[in-house]
Amino acid sequence: MKPAKVSLLHRMLHGLKQRVDCNTANHFTAINRFVNILLISAVISFPSFAMAHGITFQSGDKYTSFEELKNNEDPSDYRIATKQAGSQMLIMAIHGGGIEPGTSEIANELSQSYSMYLFEGLKPSGNTDLHITSIRFDEPIALDMAASHQYIMSLHGYYEEDRDIKVGGTDRVKINRLVQELKQSGFPAEMLKNDDKYAGTHPDNIANKSISGLSIQLEMSTGFRKSLFDQFTLKDRASTQNETFYRFTKLLSDFLQENYEAGGGFSSGITKHLLIWLKEVFCG
Repeated sequence: MKPAKVSLLHRMLHGLKQRVDCNTANHFTAINRFVNILLISAVISFPSFAMAHGITFQSGDKYTSFEELKNNEDPSDYRIATKQAGSQMLIMAIHGGGIEPGTSEIANELSQSYSMYLFEGLKPSGNTDLHITSIRFDEPIALDMAASHQYIMSLHGYYEEDRDIKVGGTDRVKINRLVQELKQSGFPAEMLKNDDKYAGTHPDNIANKSISGLSIQLEMSTGFRKSLFDQFTLKDRASTQNETFYRFTKLLSDFLQENYEAGGGFSSGITKHLLIWLKEVFCG
């Protein structure tokens, strides 16, 4: 082959190599761009998907089960308190004590008329380590009490200095009624949609493991809970409950009595045993 032709062929091959390298690079750049778009879309859309399907996450939880907590925490750092009142309604505060301050005291006041379950954090600090999210809360006594009551009111707190009460749960008719009564009495209440992260409608939520599966879940802001006490420390809350505290707890107690204990729910013993039987047949 003549030198001129060799040189021309060399230039052609070199140009082809450059084009192949460039096209390959562009190809992978396009793939990377496409993958990045997919990842960004997934990050943006997943919260909506999760909420629509009742999926919630407590990213800060140290433990995912009570057994794990029990195996890693000193027994003096927490306390379980219960009361059986023979009522259809069970009051639960699974994040009591120093975990979500103020919820224990409300539950204790309501326990004058209703059964109660408390899980309380007693550490001088760091009680958030004892927080197990509601869909993973599997302490055996709590599960037994939930399964032996018709209904559950679950008390929770969330961090927000404004005063607010977010009302969720599965008993939608009664929830709407409670919100209206709270508002009429001057309390800052709102009814949550089913897909709200605080709605408490997930079937694995311990509040929904009663005989009927009907629940009311109260999420109370820090600002509102503080307004119920003159002193908000762990040791002082029980002795500094103020007039707002007693107005609030009386409203709740009267509401539960009217709507769940005095013929407002499944009061028939026959109905109760039928529901238990159906639960055993279909749920094992």
